[in-house]
Amino acid sequence: MTWDEYLYETHTPEQLHAWANSLAYFHFCRAYGGHSNDGDRLLAALRTEDPAGILTALGLPVKHIPPGAPQAVPGQGYTVQEYARFPSPIPGHPGLDQPGWVTLAGHPAHVWATATTLTISVHDATDIYSVTESAVTAARTMEELLVPLSAQVIDPPQNDRNCICLHRSTAGEVSGS
Repeated sequence: MTWDEYLYETHTPEQLHAWANSLAYFHFCRAYGGHSNDGDRLLAALRTEDPAGILTALGLPVKHIPPGAPQAVPGQGYTVQEYARFPSPIPGHPGLDQPGWVTLAGHPAHVWATATTLTISVHDATDIYSVTESAVTAARTMEELLVPLSAQVIDPPQNDRNCICLHRSTAGEVSGS
């Protein structure tokens, strides 16, 4: 299968262009596939040195990790239920727990932070491996929360060929890959 065949396997070029024209901050990212166990998603990313401030601006709770909270021990085996009880500290911010799966602007999203970035990933509500028109509608709603944070938006949110970054020209036409 060629790259173009894979890229347009589930969505036509026209559909991806229409979505790109309707979104300001989110980009369609095609799954890496293979053994990655990932799916297609709409992705937005923000630069931040203060994840708690961004989470608050987005209306999301800031989860603090209490001092001395139990942590997973590398190399130790845990059941899924046991592991889920451990906090997942944000790198560079050990007192803050990852947001993970949240409701943002009334829609499901996955929010993840590093020491300097925060990403928002949107999929279909019933199939986390797919992007549908309902996911695009959800992303449009979420973008309203990103407008005041637009100076911190990272464009493209994922800098590789799997992230479809279409750019509007001054004439309103769409160009890009």
